[in-house]
Amino acid sequence: MEQFLFFIIVAVISLIFKRKTGANQEKREERMPPPVARPIQTSREKVEETFRPVQQAFPELTKARNLKEAADILIAKSQPTVNEKQDELKNKLEKLKKEEEKHRIKASKIKKVEQNNKHEPSVGLQFQANDILKGVVMSEVLGPPRSLRPYGRSRRS
Repeated sequence: MEQFLFFIIVAVISLIFKRKTGANQEKREERMPPPVARPIQTSREKVEETFRPVQQAFPELTKARNLKEAADILIAKSQPTVNEKQDELKNKLEKLKKEEEKHRIKASKIKKVEQNNKHEPSVGLQFQANDILKGVVMSEVLGPPRSLRPYGRSRRS
């Protein structure tokens, strides 16, 4: 008997929630605009669209009767641009060679200066074995007195 009662309560609750969601769905359907019909694009139309820019860019290719003639037309049309690019690259190469020569001259001058400096006696620091000990003693002698540096205040982490 208790099982039936539980089942009836669950059924009533589910019906109440279904009615509320049904009303919400009707409101949503009223708000949504109707679907718009779009034309379906076939594969032939896609192929034609890809070839149109090539034909527009090179209208002379429509005059060609075979592939060899089309290739000749494309080579003749692209040849001036290739020559221009080659000229630009040659000019850049000449500029780079001139810069390289300037850098080589600077490097040779620096090497000469370094060689001249090697012959001059260099002033360097030379330490002996007990210099560290002398430094610690001198820091105690020349430093502030011990009374101004109490032990308790300075904590090291």
